[in-house]
Amino acid sequence: MRTAVACLMVLANVSLAAQSAEDVAAARRLVGMWRLVDRTVSFADGTSRPDPRTTAYIFYSDTGMTCYIAMDPTRTAWKSETAPTPEEAVASITGLGAYCGTFHVNAKEASVVHHMEIERIPNLIGRDRKRWFSFQDADHLILKVDPSEFRAPVVERRLLWERVPVRPELAAR
Repeated sequence: MRTAVACLMVLANVSLAAQSAEDVAAARRLVGMWRLVDRTVSFADGTSRPDPRTTAYIFYSDTGMTCYIAMDPTRTAWKSETAPTPEEAVASITGLGAYCGTFHVNAKEASVVHHMEIERIPNLIGRDRKRWFSFQDADHLILKVDPSEFRAPVVERRLLWERVPVRPELAAR
């Protein structure tokens, strides 16, 4: 038992040591609530279009957790709030994206990996999703979806986020 505890402590220390000061500094820049400003999909033929899931938020917490939710704001309202038709239910789910989990930053790569603990698509739970990040300034973040997550003819998925300001009356003191 003592050996198992000692091994776990060593592994925890190795994991913490693997996170450089640069990784921690980059992660701290991510911490906060972000509102989607623009979401663009680019194609191999050189064209691009906005993604319909244009209403979205992502947050990065100082606990090492992240959550993302997005929706297509043009989804049709259900005829009955308590009993959608099968078609309405499918349209609601396909017009929604959501996940939560832990995140880890690699500053040298300018990447952040989201580890799925909750996901709209059950098959993705337990998987990692990589995002490439850059900051336009302190309040504007660009995340690019890793190419492993899309198929031709898509060549890029780019999301521009704006930091949601902290409400002073709610800020920790």
